[in-house]
Amino acid sequence: MITEYNEKWRTRKLYEEAFEDPKLFVDYYYSDKCLDNRMIVSCEEGEVISMLHLNPYYMNLCGTTVNSYYVVAVTTTEKRRHEGQMRRVFEKTFELLKAEHIPFVFLMPVDEVIYSWMGFETICDFTLDRISDYDEIRANYDIYCIRNEDYIRRMNKENELRLMDNGEVLPDAPVIMAKITDLDAFNAAAGTSFATDADALNWMKKRRIYIAEEV
Repeated sequence: MITEYNEKWRTRKLYEEAFEDPKLFVDYYYSDKCLDNRMIVSCEEGEVISMLHLNPYYMNLCGTTVNSYYVVAVTTTEKRRHEGQMRRVFEKTFELLKAEHIPFVFLMPVDEVIYSWMGFETICDFTLDRISDYDEIRANYDIYCIRNEDYIRRMNKENELRLMDNGEVLPDAPVIMAKITDLDAFNAAAGTSFATDADALNWMKKRRIYIAEEV
């Protein structure tokens, strides 16, 4: 069964099995970020065997505010890998996002090859150099996360955790990949008329993008 998951706490076991994030970060993640995120999971006999999380963000797309999601916690329990579980979870995810007219989603891969076959492409480096001045971001970048109240609260909390050496564990050379999930919605928001997802992603790569450590 592939479904959106309401009993989010039941995914924590799989999260901790798959990822090396410190306990303090995981406590924060499940008590705060999971308040408004979505989880697409594969369950069998009440056990979560494969999942991904959709963490919501408002994004500025060249002057237009759009809803988007940062795809995280992508994993399958070790004993059930290589069965197509994750492929089915992503298929359900893309079906939902298309129906909701979400223009694009983004993620930080451990290995780009894992996601490229699904239509994800690298659009920018993931910067570890935070710009504190939001006006500077708005003046100099075309695509970025909008800093609303929730964003700022979480940014400050995650900065505290990093200063305590309890932050999220990142890949050695992090990049951001994106996938177009509704091309019509993307064109409407960006004021473009691309015929293919690849054209839209190539256009994104040429924009000034700021996606930084606070996501």
